[in-house]
Amino acid sequence: MEVIIVDDEKAMHLIMTRMLAKLDDVKIIGCFQETATAFSFLKDNKVDLLFVDIDMPRENGLDFSKRVRESGWTSKLVFVTAYKEYALPAFDVFAFDYIVKPISEVRLQKTVQRAWAEITKETEVIHSSNQERYPPLIDPLTKREIEVLQLISNGMINKEIALELNLKEGTIKNHIVNIFSKVQVKNRVQATIIGKNLRLIK
Repeated sequence: MEVIIVDDEKAMHLIMTRMLAKLDDVKIIGCFQETATAFSFLKDNKVDLLFVDIDMPRENGLDFSKRVRESGWTSKLVFVTAYKEYALPAFDVFAFDYIVKPISEVRLQKTVQRAWAEITKETEVIHSSNQERYPPLIDPLTKREIEVLQLISNGMINKEIALELNLKEGTIKNHIVNIFSKVQVKNRVQATIIGKNLRLIK
């Protein structure tokens, strides 16, 4: 999942980066202190999830988000702000979530997991509508790898999967590397889609 952060405070960039770095398959591809460069970046780059502050100089986060939506950008948008009173206007621009500062790691993690789950479902619909078919795997997944893939599909991160299966987190990472190699994908969303298409998982 490719993410950008738009917030005029460098401290928030640091806080968000540290928290997001702990989540699997989250890649921060841009941090911006004002909206002009962020808008230009969105026009030329694929972004799955945008975190944006509301109170910013020159153009506030709400106006920026309206402009982004009017340009045709449809990906997930999450407001991260110190102001509770803008929640309703935020959802007028189809915000995926609204997080009030100070942000907690658990709250952020839940938002990212929900976004990941929705992106997975949306991608599945696209693949189904295109009636894509996947050939059988040359090297089949082991029973443990299928268990890990199912938990990935459920939105769990590596640490949660390790606790669920009573394994070390490093072992889970090794299983995921093997899964990606066998199904020939680069991320969890693609692995989940192929796993479901091949009826390996539910």
